[in-house]
Amino acid sequence: MTRPFLVLRLEPSGESFLKMHLLGPEDGLVLCLKRVSKKCSSNKPAPDLFDTADISLETSKQGTMQFVVDYHLIERRSEIGRNYRRLQRASEFCQILALNATHLPDLPALYQLVTRCLDAFSERSTPDIVFLKSLYLLLREEGYPVHQSWWSRLPKNLRPQTKLLIEQPSPEALDPSAAEACNDAIRHLRQWLRQETDLILPEPSA
Repeated sequence: MTRPFLVLRLEPSGESFLKMHLLGPEDGLVLCLKRVSKKCSSNKPAPDLFDTADISLETSKQGTMQFVVDYHLIERRSEIGRNYRRLQRASEFCQILALNATHLPDLPALYQLVTRCLDAFSERSTPDIVFLKSLYLLLREEGYPVHQSWWSRLPKNLRPQTKLLIEQPSPEALDPSAAEACNDAIRHLRQWLRQETDLILPEPSA
């Protein structure tokens, strides 16, 4: 039986397999392997980062690993990979999820939120704002005191612009002062996460 998943990470595993980190509304975070086909098929596209797909999984006889049996693409967010900064920020966001999603309780809501965030990375041309919004919303929806605690520690001169960046629709472009404020807010949020939570963070994008 196939179930919907988002593809968060892809890594080669030997010569014959692809290691996949998936997020599903029922299964949560899943680590599985997919055999790499040497034949290209237009009918069955290979998995790609940020895909939404219906996937059928089968547990190995030893019961220690799951393998992809069927992969049916629902949506491919190719636009993310066409811009380096989008790819950086979307990959960083998905890596945070892959490292921590087992600790996030409300799976259906998490899946819907991450779907909206990946759509925004694909559709918007300001990935730094999308990353800030996505991380903020993820933390808020999962019950972290991001507004009460992080916001109170954010330098006062950053608050007005950060509030606009988070609450307003993402613009098509950022002026230099807004871009600087956005990246300063991201740095402060990452620092707060390291100090106040047990979440594991990847190395930040440059």
